[in-house]
Amino acid sequence: MAPKTPQSRPKEQVANGKDSNIGLSLLCRAHSPELAATIFTEKVKTRPLYLKPTEPNNARQARRLERQRKLSERKKRLKPALLSSRQKRALCIYDIPKSSQKYSIYEPLHKMWIGYIQEVLGEKCTPVTGAAAAKLCSADYHGAELEVVRSRCVSRVGVKGIVVKDTKFVFEIITKNNQIKVVPKENTVFRFAVPPPGVEKEVDENAGKEVVGAEGKDLVFELHGDQFIFRAADRANKKFKTHFLPDL
Repeated sequence: MAPKTPQSRPKEQVANGKDSNIGLSLLCRAHSPELAATIFTEKVKTRPLYLKPTEPNNARQARRLERQRKLSERKKRLKPALLSSRQKRALCIYDIPKSSQKYSIYEPLHKMWIGYIQEVLGEKCTPVTGAAAAKLCSADYHGAELEVVRSRCVSRVGVKGIVVKDTKFVFEIITKNNQIKVVPKENTVFRFAVPPPGVEKEVDENAGKEVVGAEGKDLVFELHGDQFIFRAADRANKKFKTHFLPDL
């Protein structure tokens, strides 16, 4: 007895009632078993079933998406690229030009800073309390007149001038000789004086020194550079804690 071929199986399964596929049984009624098996395998059994019918392309939506893509690309081209730190140093963006390295240019800035620091301290700035000291720690020192009173580098002691740049690690000071001095904060103690509110300094023409009126004396403060190794913007929101200083 010859073995049964696969082509004869669908007809026999339908005749015996073993196949529960209604599509194959309907095809066997209209076609021969071989042709019904071929049609069922190629066009019914292996055909994917789409859960969602495909929709034709929407031309309006395609045009809208294309316009949005072109607009975003145009904005990217118009937006300037940011400079890196190396490019900024190469272009000398933050360097003070030689024509602006004059002490007289920054004297009005120093007067503005005195008014600012007097407002920070308040009218009753004596005696200096812990709250006033905390305000001084978070204050901005652009325009302050600082003097180096102690430093590991002896040649820096005595340098005095107006702060033109307060970075994280150094103070850039312009002296009365129109020279920019870069003084590191580390291992350095600075001193500055603040006149009491309502007291203005007068310049002695003969001696060339600033003389304080008889109403009050200057308030003298010292800054320990090791505790000020922060950017001016970061100091405004930073809470300072007391630390042991081995150099004292």
